Amino acid sequence: MSGVRILAPVLPAALTDAAAWPGGELAGARLHGASLAGEDLRECRLEGCRVESCRLLGCDLRGAVFRDCVFVNCDFSGSNLRDIWFLRCTLTGVRAEGADVSGARLEHVLLKDSRLEGVNLDGASLAGCVFADCRMAGAWLTGLRARDWKLERCDLTRASVVGTLLRDQDLSEGSIEGLVLSESAAELRGAVVSPLQAVELARLLGVRVR
Repeated sequence: MSGVRILAPVLPAALTDAAAWPGGELAGARLHGASLAGEDLRECRLEGCRVESCRLLGCDLRGAVFRDCVFVNCDFSGSNLRDIWFLRCTLTGVRAEGADVSGARLEHVLLKDSRLEGVNLDGASLAGCVFADCRMAGAWLTGLRARDWKLERCDLTRASVVGTLLRDQDLSEGSIEGLVLSESAAELRGAVVSPLQAVELARLLGVRVR
């Protein structure tokens, strides 16, 4: 993959099936097919859980802690995940369109094949994170405090990265059309782009290419 060292989730050898999840704490469980809308789940905690095909639409998850968890085909669209903490988590096929994840902590997190259009990650802290094959058009990736992280083949069309350094990020296999930068475009220093992307960026910066 990216060379980023990600610690994998540590789950119990045997998981207990949980028929429903009303919030609060849940550990060592498999949660499948739960559907929650507009629920108050503030400061809930999941540890050592596998969460599959669950819908948490427009829910309040501020201050939640998800530790050593695997999420597959779950939907967090429109939810408030401010100041949430993901630690050693894998998220595959997840939807979080328009979700507010500002101020979150993501440590040792792999997010792949997911729809994150319009997600707000403003001011989030990232360490040991990979976003792979994610659709992030119109996302707010502003002011990230990030180290040891990678964007791989992601769609960043019209995404804002103001205040986030993309040094050493290989953006050449993704889309950066309409990428929103600061006036100095300092965010892109040291990033890798394709020749076609370089032409597009030149236009954004008012440079004429002959």
